[in-house]
Amino acid sequence: MLGLLSKYIRQHTKGIGRGYRQGFFLFMIWALLSACSHPEKPKERPLDPWAFRSVLDKKPRMLTLALDTACYAAYDLTTSRLYKLWKGGVTLEGTVYTNKKNIQPTSWGTPYIEKDLLPNRWTVLQNGEAIDFEIRHKGYVFRNGQITLQFEMVLGDGTIIQLHEKPEFIRDNQGSPGFSRTFLTRNVPENIAIGVGNADEVFYLRSNAESEWKAFFEPLPEQHPSALRDQYDHLGILWMENSDCYTCHEEKNRMVGPSFVDIADKYEKNREIYAQLGRKIIEGGSGIWGETPMNPHPDLSEGEIKTMLDYIFTFKTAVSREDRGQPVVQQTAVQEDLPLTPPKPGFGVPLEGVHPSYDLVTLHNDNFKPRVGALAFLPDGGLLVSTWDSMGAVYLLKGVEGNDPEKIEIKRIAKGLAEPLGLEVVDGDIYVLQKHELTKLVDTDGDDMIDEYQVVCDAWGVTDDFHEFAFGLLHKDDHFYITLSMAMRLMANERQHPDRGRTLKISKDGSFEALDYGLRTPNGIGEGVDGQIFVTDNQGQWLPGNKLIHVQPGAYNGMAWGLSEAEEKNPPAMVPPAIWLPDKEIGNSPSEPILMRDGPYKGQMLHGDVTNGGIKRDFIEKVNGVYQGAVFRFSQGFTAGVNRLAWGPDGALYVGEVGMVGGWSWKENQYGLEKIKYNGKSTFEMLAIRAKPGGFEIEFTEPLADRELAAEDIKVEQWWYLPTAAYGGPKMDHQNLMPAKVDISQDKKKIYLDIPGLKQEHVVYFRLAEDLQSADGQNLWSSEAWYTLNQIPSP
Repeated sequence: MLGLLSKYIRQHTKGIGRGYRQGFFLFMIWALLSACSHPEKPKERPLDPWAFRSVLDKKPRMLTLALDTACYAAYDLTTSRLYKLWKGGVTLEGTVYTNKKNIQPTSWGTPYIEKDLLPNRWTVLQNGEAIDFEIRHKGYVFRNGQITLQFEMVLGDGTIIQLHEKPEFIRDNQGSPGFSRTFLTRNVPENIAIGVGNADEVFYLRSNAESEWKAFFEPLPEQHPSALRDQYDHLGILWMENSDCYTCHEEKNRMVGPSFVDIADKYEKNREIYAQLGRKIIEGGSGIWGETPMNPHPDLSEGEIKTMLDYIFTFKTAVSREDRGQPVVQQTAVQEDLPLTPPKPGFGVPLEGVHPSYDLVTLHNDNFKPRVGALAFLPDGGLLVSTWDSMGAVYLLKGVEGNDPEKIEIKRIAKGLAEPLGLEVVDGDIYVLQKHELTKLVDTDGDDMIDEYQVVCDAWGVTDDFHEFAFGLLHKDDHFYITLSMAMRLMANERQHPDRGRTLKISKDGSFEALDYGLRTPNGIGEGVDGQIFVTDNQGQWLPGNKLIHVQPGAYNGMAWGLSEAEEKNPPAMVPPAIWLPDKEIGNSPSEPILMRDGPYKGQMLHGDVTNGGIKRDFIEKVNGVYQGAVFRFSQGFTAGVNRLAWGPDGALYVGEVGMVGGWSWKENQYGLEKIKYNGKSTFEMLAIRAKPGGFEIEFTEPLADRELAAEDIKVEQWWYLPTAAYGGPKMDHQNLMPAKVDISQDKKKIYLDIPGLKQEHVVYFRLAEDLQSADGQNLWSSEAWYTLNQIPSP
C-alpha cells in the first residue's frame, strides 16, 4: 500500500507549490488514507462568465476557468496544454473590458505548481516507445455546471484518439485546496499508451476508460493584484491607457492624431509648453494637427498630465521629420469659401434623421444595452445577437417582428466568447466567429442554452495584439468567409503574421485558403451585387481613404504592413476599390455591407459606419469588367454607430450598433439595437450615378421640377489618392470641374452631364444645388455623392 502511495505522490507532487514542498509527503498520505477528497456540490463560481476565451499573459487562444476564489486554471488551446494553476485572479483589461486598446488580460497571484513542473506535457507510447503525434483542441462542453475540454490526438498512421478532460477545484474534509483532472479516452489501440506529466514524471491514462489525476496543496495566503503602476516602465503609459489617448495616437506612427514623436519634435520641453499642452488636453479641440477634434479630458489631474507629457517627450529626436527621411507630401487642394450659415444636414455634413422612406423601432431597453458584434436569424424568426463586451455573449430574442419592444423575450444562450464579431445560421445550426476561432454552438438538450462549443477552424495565425480582429461572418456556397485585420502594436523588429490582412475562405472541415491580401481593418463582409463578395476597410497607414472592396483572388488591397520588409519599400500596385469612402466626409469606420431588398433601391447595397455613423447607400456598376460606383448618404437617426446589418423575416432591416469610449463611436454612444422598415413613402434623392463616355448620368427617385439646370447648379470635383506610410493620405491633383453641358431626360428623372477633363482612377465628387426640388415639391434628402471612376466607358 505504502509503495503504491509513494508512487502516486512521486507522480503528483513534484514541483507543487512554491515553498510548500516540506511536509507535503505526509500531507498527501493523510489525504489519501482518509479517503476524504470529493467534489463539492454545484459550484458558485467567482466570475460570470467563469469560463472565458481571451488573450492571457500575452498568449492568444487562451481559455481561463475561474473555478473558485481559491483556484483559477488556464489552458493554452493552441498547444492543448494546461497553462497555469493558481490562486489569485485575472486583471480584465482591454477594449471589451475597459475600453483600453494597448493592453490585454493578465493573471495575478501565486501558482500552486511551478511552471516548469506543471503536469501538462502529453506523451504517446507505442509498444513502450515514444512516437510523434498531433494534438488538437476540438472544443468544450458544459454539463451540470462543469466544463469538459475535448481534444483529438492524431497518430502518424492516421488513427484519431478522442481525449476529454474535466478539470475541477476540490477540497478535502479539512478544507485544503486541490485540483482534479478527470480524463476519458476513446479509440485507443491496444499497443498505445497516453500520458501527461512534466519532464520528470508522467501519469498514464487508462485506455478507453476514465482516469483521474488529483492533488492537494497546502493553503496559500490571500492574494492581491499588484498595483497597476508597478506594471509599467513609465507611469505616463498607465495614465494614457486609463484615458483614451491610444485610440487616436501611437508612439511613432501618425493615426487619427499625431504620433508622440511628432508632438515631441514640434515643441520645446519647458514649463510654458507644458502649460499650453496641458490646457489643450483638458479642453480638447482641433486646428493644430487637422480638423479632427480631440476629446476634452477635464478629469485628468495636473500631475497625471505632467507625467503623460514627460512620457511623450521621451520620444523627442534630434532631427526633424524631413531630416529623418520621412516624406512630407505636398498636396493640391480646392479652396473652400467659408459658409455664412451652418450647413444643412445632408448638404456638406452628415444627416441627422432617419430616412423618410423607413420607420424606426428601437429594440434595446434599459435592461438590454448590447454592444452588437453580429446579428443572424434562426429559421423560426428568432434573432441572435452577439455582444462585443466583457460577457462575450450570444442572446436569443423572440418577438422582434412586432413593434412593441416590451413584448420581446431576451435570453442569454452563450457566453465567454472572445470578441464575437460574426454570426451565421446554416441549416438551423449556429456559427459564431470569435477573435481566434470559428465556432459551432450546439444546444444538446433543447433548452435554448448552448452546451457545446465546437471548433470549426482555429488554424489562422494570431498574436496577442489587440487589433488582430476577425470580422464576418458570411456563408456562401458551402463555405464561410471572414476577414482578418492587421496588428497595430508590433515592435520595430516584428512583422505581421502572413495570415493577417486577408479574406479567408473556410471549409467546414476547418481548412482555409486566403483570397486576397493587404487589408487593414476590414470590419465588414457581405454578399453584394451579382452575388459577389464585398468587404469594407478602414483608412489608415497606406490607406488614404476608407473603402468598399470587391473581393478578388490574389488582389493586393494596399496595406503594406503585411508585405515583407523588402516588398514594403516597393509595394505592388494596389487594386482600386469599387468605391472610395473619403474619410470624415462619408466614412471613417465602415462596417458590414448588405444587398438592398426593397423600394427603388432594390439591388443596390448598404453599409454601416461606426464612427461616421449611420448607413450609407452604394450604387455599383461594372465598367470594362471592373466594379465601380457611387456612395450616398442614406440614414442617420440611430442610437450609436452602425456595426452590423441583417434582413429579418418581417422585411425589416435590423441594425446592430456598437462603440467604445474615446474615438471608435458615434457621439460616444456605445450600444444599440434597432430596425427600420420600408414604409412606401417616396424620398426625393439621387438614386444612381452612372459613368458615361465623357461624363455622367444622374438618376433621381422622382421627376425633377420644371426648371432649367445650369452648370453652376452642380458642383463637381475630382482627385486621386496617394497611399503613404503615414496615417491616411492626401488628395492629389484636387480640382474643380465645370460641366460643359447639362441635359434633362424627357421623364425628368435623369440628367446627363458632359464633363471635360475627367480622369480614370479618380474620385469624382458631386454636390447639387440645395434648392433643387421634385415635381411634387419635395426637397432633396441629401445633395452629395462620391463616385469612384476606376474606368471610363468606351464611346
